[in-house]
Amino acid sequence: MTPSEKFVSELCEKSFLPFWSFPSPLGKKNKELCDVLVVCENSVIIISIKDIKVSEHSDENIQYERWQKKAIQSSIDQIYGAERFLKNVDEITLRDRVTKIQLPPYSNREIFRIAIAFGRKSEYPLETGNFGNGFVHVFDEQSTFTVLSELDTITDFVNYLKAKEKFLVNKTIMVPREVDFLALYLRTSLEFDFEPDTVILDGGMWEEYVKSPDYEYWQKEIPQSYIWDEIVSQLHTIHIKEKGDYALISDLERATRIIALEPRINRMELGMCLIDAIEKEVRGRMIPPLKDSDHSYVVMPLNHKNWENRDKELQLRCLIARKENKSAPKVIGISIGRSPENEYIFDIAYFDIPELNDKMLESIAAAKQELGYFKNPSISRSKDMRK
Repeated sequence: MTPSEKFVSELCEKSFLPFWSFPSPLGKKNKELCDVLVVCENSVIIISIKDIKVSEHSDENIQYERWQKKAIQSSIDQIYGAERFLKNVDEITLRDRVTKIQLPPYSNREIFRIAIAFGRKSEYPLETGNFGNGFVHVFDEQSTFTVLSELDTITDFVNYLKAKEKFLVNKTIMVPREVDFLALYLRTSLEFDFEPDTVILDGGMWEEYVKSPDYEYWQKEIPQSYIWDEIVSQLHTIHIKEKGDYALISDLERATRIIALEPRINRMELGMCLIDAIEKEVRGRMIPPLKDSDHSYVVMPLNHKNWENRDKELQLRCLIARKENKSAPKVIGISIGRSPENEYIFDIAYFDIPELNDKMLESIAAAKQELGYFKNPSISRSKDMRK
């Protein structure tokens, strides 16, 4: 793996976790399929990376043509080739030549293609678009780092790729850098009062955006989401990575994946609710489904009073939450406390219950009446936390 490939692979792993980011998977005849493959739900992202030094030819046009052919066109060719291979398989083998990753059904797959070109001169254009067999996003070093750092959850990143591809259909666009287009996206969500057929952006739009009050506010709010990142990281390390079996998707792994799919704005709201529950030392808190979600959360701060029976209490609270949130069949319970070293510790419960049966309803009634769980439920909503 070259330094540039290692850089991008580590950046993807940091943003998307090893759940979904796989460096150098194998393709036809056990040769490298692409530099990084990201597989998440129905989304498949094919990434090809080239680090090409500009030639020393005296003619600058020839310099550019040679660099473009090696750095961009060869990546596009690799991406299209990888996609042809993926059309005919249901799983891929990772570079350890043992582990296999199941692909989503072909009819449901959404393919995204990214060519990352290192080594260009700043004046070299980076054309993005359909090069014959599907839309290809073309990034350079700066845009790769900035886009993956700003959109550092798999959901946020995929939403950006989708919105960009949809927006650029049948449009003439002149954008100096990918980061300038990112600034346009973050400011407008690419939604306008009228549909433009031509988009021309000035250079420096990204620098202007990062100085704006909107960006300053966003950066101020983000830290409260880091507790959610810590939950994701710890759950992956403890429950998934150490198990080392990607094929076996247990309830615990399903829950961890749902938690990791939360976009940054949801993590901010959820983190705020978690921190508030801990600081107020509530016995338990219910978080109803956020926008476009089919799951609710239960947060239960740990202390010496509930430590011994924490698993049973968390499960019962989850059942109550399922009854209270009729539109959300899935419930994820998170018990949270601090270790003697003052580090956060977590445990998790997961339920997917399309319908509550009589036995469950009896348990819920008993838990509420006899044990007092969520008898007068404390329900967190982000707008309450912001007051």
